[in-house]
Amino acid sequence: MRTRLRETELVVMITKKHPLNIIVVCTLTIVFFVLFVVFLGSPTARWIFGLAFLGLAAAVAMMFWVRQRDIWIVTTQRVIDERGIFSLYSMESPLDKITNVSVNQSVLGRILGYGLVQIQTAGEAGVTEEAKIMHPCSFREAIFEQREHYSGQIAGRPAPERVPEVKLIPGVTKECPFCAEIIKAKAKVCRFCSRELPAEPPQQDAPPPEPSG
Repeated sequence: MRTRLRETELVVMITKKHPLNIIVVCTLTIVFFVLFVVFLGSPTARWIFGLAFLGLAAAVAMMFWVRQRDIWIVTTQRVIDERGIFSLYSMESPLDKITNVSVNQSVLGRILGYGLVQIQTAGEAGVTEEAKIMHPCSFREAIFEQREHYSGQIAGRPAPERVPEVKLIPGVTKECPFCAEIIKAKAKVCRFCSRELPAEPPQQDAPPPEPSG
């Protein structure tokens, strides 16, 4: 696994492709190689065609072996589809975005322990489908269990505290002429935009009332 885990994230399960494809390719390679060696007339032709077929089969087997390096990871926060040997391709499905996980197994798949897994998400990815995954039922159950646990954690989080609203009180607070935030009336610099406030003109005292004649 090469995907870096997040803080407090734990790996629950890792599964990969069933090696059935490699077993089939290796078996067919041995059978056809024996047929080439036995039934071709010329010994030289037998070995030439046999070695050519052996090289082709080795290339196909290598391709299937590369596919065997693909893994699917269930963590406490997401499902990761990780592929590649030299270059890394990784696709993530957050647990709260997964709507359904279905498993389809043939008779041979139930015997050997592999199946087709479909992951449906509410995002742009839609449906992710992979065939011949090992332990598909356990993989589905791990996703469902972690999704329920993750949903419970989200629901149990306290709501963010509401910031009390600051009201404009004449003589106590005033409005910043630059950012329109409410600040103290005696402030020289706005604590929100850090701009220096213009000096206010001094208030002139009202003239005393004239004595009545």
